[in-house]
Amino acid sequence: MSTPPLLHDDYQLIVRRAHSDLAAPNPERRGVPGVRSTVLESWTRSLDRLRDPSGVRARLAYVDAQLAEVRRRHPFHSIMPLLRSHLIEPATGAGLLVALGDEQGCLLWVEGERSVRERAESMGFVPGSDWSEDAMGTSAPGLALQSRSAVQISQAEHFASDVHAWSCSAVPVTHPGTGELIGIIDVTGGDDAVSSIVLPLLGSTAQAAAAGLSRLYRADAAEAGDRDSAARVCLAVSGSAPALTGPDGARIELSKRHAELLLLLHRSPAGLTNAELADRLWPTGGSDVTVRAEIARLRKTISALSDLEVAGRPYRLVGDLDSDVDTAHRALGQGDVETALEAYRGRVLPDSDAPGVREISGELEALLRETLLQDGTWQQLWRFARLPENQSDTEVLMAVLRLAPPDAPERTAALVRLEALGS
Repeated sequence: MSTPPLLHDDYQLIVRRAHSDLAAPNPERRGVPGVRSTVLESWTRSLDRLRDPSGVRARLAYVDAQLAEVRRRHPFHSIMPLLRSHLIEPATGAGLLVALGDEQGCLLWVEGERSVRERAESMGFVPGSDWSEDAMGTSAPGLALQSRSAVQISQAEHFASDVHAWSCSAVPVTHPGTGELIGIIDVTGGDDAVSSIVLPLLGSTAQAAAAGLSRLYRADAAEAGDRDSAARVCLAVSGSAPALTGPDGARIELSKRHAELLLLLHRSPAGLTNAELADRLWPTGGSDVTVRAEIARLRKTISALSDLEVAGRPYRLVGDLDSDVDTAHRALGQGDVETALEAYRGRVLPDSDAPGVREISGELEALLRETLLQDGTWQQLWRFARLPENQSDTEVLMAVLRLAPPDAPERTAALVRLEALGS
């Protein structure tokens, strides 16, 4: 097996040299050759707040009864059996630590073999400790929360000097109904903690967690689903031809950019700043001026719908908007796969490369797929398999083959497709 890129000796030498310069007077913070830009940016933020990497120590945010109460109220508490079977047991069996943290970056659970946990205690990696970027500087848990994306941090890439003997990978976890950040899942240890198989494992665990949590929010989703959607503006973004439909049936066809903006604002009810919208719209980043221009054009487009408008500072939608994405999430929360499939016409804005849209799309697709594989009928699985993006999904096709009766034409069609795929 080849050495993971983050662990190559040459790279680690570059990082260690760059890190040793952090505490020097007037350190050069930008443009260090060879060090990953995400790490340098995090180092800069960390240096502004924490100053000396050698003086950073983890502090306890929760202790004893307070920690127990925070754990009890956190969503992870309700799906611990799922988390144990998907990640904790295989990872700890391999000598790694698994940490589950809240949306503030405080570790609530740290699981692993006793000897490994005792070693980690020396750097303050314990239940109740604050590992946000504000508290500990650059680390996988803190950076995953700050960036809202999967992160791997190796050895001297950590800001705190005491953590250089460790490597870690982490992913953020979002609420399946609202899309709000609820915590992180982290794997910490030696070189194996940043191997190529860890992030896919963490990603699948986060998806399974979202699917498990959605079932626990059925009561809230049912209450939300009782509202009269006929009196609301509806946004359609799954599949092709995005559009807005008003309460009176008036329909506005949307450009890709306007659909992206409306979806991102719709899934962020608290609003988004210029910078946040830019990060979610453009893979390489956009300017505040461009965001303002796009918002101005969007306002003109939707002006015919008096029920909906875009407010500013931060940008947010004012008015009662529903969407096929929310309908699918509500239905899945109620265990209603049929309604979810009716709302889901295919991948959300399939032509979009906006990072925020791809995150929303991937979350819904993974949740629907996982629910179908666990609870769907063979007819529902076949409908999902017929969508253009799922033509080669062998696991779904195998499920159709397993569940459909021998004389069902869909079973034959699934078999033919599997044979064509070489499965």
